[in-house]
Amino acid sequence: MTTLADLRLDIRHTLLTTPPALDHVLPGLLAGTLGVLVAPGGAGKTMLLTQIGCAIASGQPILGGALNGSKSSPARVVLFLAEETAVIMHHRLHGAAQQLQEDMACRSRECRQALLEGLSSQMNIYPLGGHGSLANFAGGSKEYRALLELCIGARLVIVDPLRRFHEGDENDSAAMTAIVTTFQRFAHESGAAVLIAHHANRVSMTSGGGEQAYASRGSTALTDGVRWQANLSPVSGPLASERGIDKSELRQFVRLDLPKSNYVRSLDTIVLRKDPQSGAMALWLPEALSKRTPATRTKRAGTPGEKR
Repeated sequence: MTTLADLRLDIRHTLLTTPPALDHVLPGLLAGTLGVLVAPGGAGKTMLLTQIGCAIASGQPILGGALNGSKSSPARVVLFLAEETAVIMHHRLHGAAQQLQEDMACRSRECRQALLEGLSSQMNIYPLGGHGSLANFAGGSKEYRALLELCIGARLVIVDPLRRFHEGDENDSAAMTAIVTTFQRFAHESGAAVLIAHHANRVSMTSGGGEQAYASRGSTALTDGVRWQANLSPVSGPLASERGIDKSELRQFVRLDLPKSNYVRSLDTIVLRKDPQSGAMALWLPEALSKRTPATRTKRAGTPGEKR
């Protein structure tokens, strides 16, 4: 059992040694810490989380390099998805893998096969739609220990959405603080960065401000307690004009912001374009896209291992 004496910082050793490099799983989200992705329903947060997981599991740049962490080697990723079924994840995983292939310019059969093998060995996806009771993060419970065993040594653990994994009152500060503490413990014990998905509040959805820290639904104890927060929200008219997006296509775009990141400087707003068919997201680079024909923009790569 850890005691306070065990945790006392050795000042002499600390000041006489070089600080170790911080291990960023995502920019500002360190291994062993807790973060949250806030988004309104239907914004595409599950697809985005799946794509992030695929990139880390395969050791590839995340969203075209926009969210790269400290390491690029393939690493294990675990996703607990309370609202998704195996059938839905079948579709989502195809879309995420296809987008990853495009980002990699992975066209050969050998490349697709290597990607397939990598994802198969490093991705652990649990679609819990209809079986949510199997995932109980209540600290000390038998289910908690079982979940922890699945995640020991993982690089990233994704929990989507938070509401399905607890029974507390999200407007109650004490309840949300206890939930944050439980997930922080889980991150510490597993060694993984834990990223929980959470819904945005109505005010941010109806009057703008979806990119702000206060966009999270319920008590601010959640966003106060985590060390890292990302927000997925619609692209506004002014941002669309700035990034060269036609207003008639606004619904195909979302913005990703980091309103809270304790261990890295704030990142510029990232704009992502959704594929009309799969919903998979790609980094929006207007300069590069302006040189491509519409037919080229919508061409899809094959599924890993698929013959073309």
